[in-house]
Order: sequence, then C-alpha cells, then structure tokens
Amino acid sequence: MNFLSPLKSLLLVFWILISLALSEPPLIIAHRGASGIAPENTMEAFNLAWKLGADGIEGDFHLTHDGHIIAIHDANTSKVSGGSINLLVKEVKLKELQSIDVGSWKGEKFSSARIPTLEQIIDSLPMGKKFFIEIKCGTEIVDPLIKVLDPRIDKRPELANQISFISFDYQVIKACRNKWPNIEANFLESYKKNKETGNWSPDKTELFKTLKKSSASGIGTQANKEVVDSNFVKSLRKSRLTFHCWTINDIETARHFRDLGVDSITTDFPKKIRDGLK
Repeated sequence: MNFLSPLKSLLLVFWILISLALSEPPLIIAHRGASGIAPENTMEAFNLAWKLGADGIEGDFHLTHDGHIIAIHDANTSKVSGGSINLLVKEVKLKELQSIDVGSWKGEKFSSARIPTLEQIIDSLPMGKKFFIEIKCGTEIVDPLIKVLDPRIDKRPELANQISFISFDYQVIKACRNKWPNIEANFLESYKKNKETGNWSPDKTELFKTLKKSSASGIGTQANKEVVDSNFVKSLRKSRLTFHCWTINDIETARHFRDLGVDSITTDFPKKIRDGLK
C-alpha cells in the first residue's frame, strides 16, 4: 500500500493535467470593448479588443428618438461626456448624439470617439468572433433589431452564430428567442444578500423558473462565488443551458470560474485575463 499511494497520486495528477489540456478554455469577451483602456462602447474600445486577442466583445444598446440602435450603457449621456452633456438617449436623435465627444473623459487621445450604431459594430465584426448585444431597453427594440440584423444575416448567414442577445429583462430574451430561435439569447442575473438571513436572492429555484420562462439558451451571471458553485453549474448543464460570467478583472477569480467550466468570461482587460489563464 505504501508503494501504491505515491503511484496513485501521480496518476491522479496526470489525469487532472490531461483533463485540463483536453477541456475547452473559456472565451474571453471584452466588456464594452477593451473598456479598461479605451472609452467604453466606442469603436476605439471594440477595435482595441480585437488587437488584444479577445474572442468577442460585449456592448450595451439603447434606442434613439428616431429609432436607431446605439452603443451606450446609461440611459443618458452624462458619464460618457464627462458630465458636460446630460441628454436622455430616447429623447434625442442620432445626429445630435453622434456629435458628442464620448472619449475625452477617458483621455484626451480619445477625443474623436463618437457613439457608434449597432450597424457600424456588426459591419466591423471579424469572422469567427463573438458579439454579445446587451439590450438595455425593452421589447420595443425588436422591430429596429429586425431592420438591422435580418438583411445582414441574409448576406452573411454565419452572423447568426456570432451574435448573442443578453438582457436582465426576461421579456426581451423571450421576444428575441421567438423571433430568432437559432440565435443565442442569455438571461442576465446579479444577486443581493439579505443581511439578516444571509440568503441570496434570487434563489436558485426562482432563477431557474425565470430561465425557463424566458426560453433563454443560457445565463450570463454575476461572478458570485457564494451563489455560483459546482451544483449550480450542474443544474445549468442538466437543463442544457450555456454558462457565462461577468465582469471578471482578476486572475484568481477567472481561474476559479474556468475550473467550474464557464463558457465565457467577460472582462475589461481581455489580454490580462487571457494571459493569466495560460
């Protein structure tokens, strides 16, 4: 027995190394582009993500007053204008919104950055790369999405496999799945802890009910180690749901979720996280 124990240990280590080598590494998704370096949701940030080797990008989208879909996280322009211009996106036309300098707040070298449209981003998407479209408004965006996406998918069928819709609104996910059943649509969730009970909400049962109700193909979950454990992931896989985490900017957390088998990691620093997972 004393002889076999070291041998068993060696075999176990060898099996782990082989398993890790054969497993697919998670996709590295640039959060709002390479937003740790460049101004978020701009072509500067998205193009930098590709240069840094990201597998995909994530962007946030709102509707303008004249029905265009633009990349911006907040419902107003205050943050991206450095606090100098505060306009409600849904009340302003595209032309005025695209006149705003949305880069100087991140650095003077980005002063030429402007708010891009969804069309601009899709048309610049490299072959084989992923694009997570986070819808920040409601189901009213579906008809404008149809006008943007359907002609492009007709010309470029592989685009349907590159795009993923994501939203915190399960009705939006359901609407996208109904319209484009072959395009991935992931429900987004974050968690709050009750200080008195120590319980997290939503709980697992409630969350999985919402996932089913939304017809989601997967979940984009906050990277909460207390909530998202191996049993959580087993339940996802049993339900044939994909598993994505956001927003991870430190190597230790990235490794933790990689080892849980996450399909993609969204990060502000794609190169840092990719290098840290090697």
